[in-house]
Amino acid sequence: MLVLEIKEYLSRIGIHRINELDTALVEAFGREEGERHIERLTELFDRSEERLLYGAGDTAYLHRQEELVDYWNQSLRMSLLAASFYDRVFFRRAMEYVLGQGSFWSGDIFDMGCGNGILTCFLALRHPDSAVTGLEISSNAMSVAKELAKELAVENVRFLKADALGQRRCDTLFSCRTAHENVAWRALCEESGEPALPVEEQVRRHSQYAKELSALVRPQGHLVSVERYEDDDAYAGLVRALERWGLCQVKGTHMQFSCKNGDGTATFQAMVFRKDS
Repeated sequence: MLVLEIKEYLSRIGIHRINELDTALVEAFGREEGERHIERLTELFDRSEERLLYGAGDTAYLHRQEELVDYWNQSLRMSLLAASFYDRVFFRRAMEYVLGQGSFWSGDIFDMGCGNGILTCFLALRHPDSAVTGLEISSNAMSVAKELAKELAVENVRFLKADALGQRRCDTLFSCRTAHENVAWRALCEESGEPALPVEEQVRRHSQYAKELSALVRPQGHLVSVERYEDDDAYAGLVRALERWGLCQVKGTHMQFSCKNGDGTATFQAMVFRKDS
């Protein structure tokens, strides 16, 4: 029944199977405009991957994919095409996990790094008695998220710049695929070819990110985390950093899943943490 609910939601918003993104862009926008999008997206994707792994001067990791994110989200139509190709299976897996952890969602819910709002709106529809806030740094993504919420007639959701919260905190924080934008990712990637870092160094590198997440959660509140990691020392570093900032694992909530990510396959770790103080 839950799987059917997820399929109906994704179908309702226009997420569908796309085997070739280039073909889908041409079909959606016509050959001339579609080919312009293909050329620009190829350029931005290659640049963002290089900047994410090897740096970009004084540009913070948080902003190293900004151009690509803004381009994907120039319109809801474009955003949903990108999500269909890159994230269709991921969304289904993440939503299955979210629904399986129903007892941890209550009160004020924040979605950190909400992107185009697909998961945020799903949470709001699933929990109509909660106030759901999507937090995002990309203005384009936030505009697309607001348009999606309007089309779905979701009334208990809003979208804010991440720095507009002030001192407000939530009962449940959803943080999905945000670590790679907030941590020096080159050191976490097996693809870098560098020797693995000791766990304590991984903890240190995750510490600021963990502190920022913890600050958003009220005492006795929860963090629902879904991140792209193997079950390795890098993920252990994240978990231990969260624990140092008061976010402790909830037993029985860990799940690992793998799914297609564009042309490749990605592995994700999902877990619920409780803030004890």
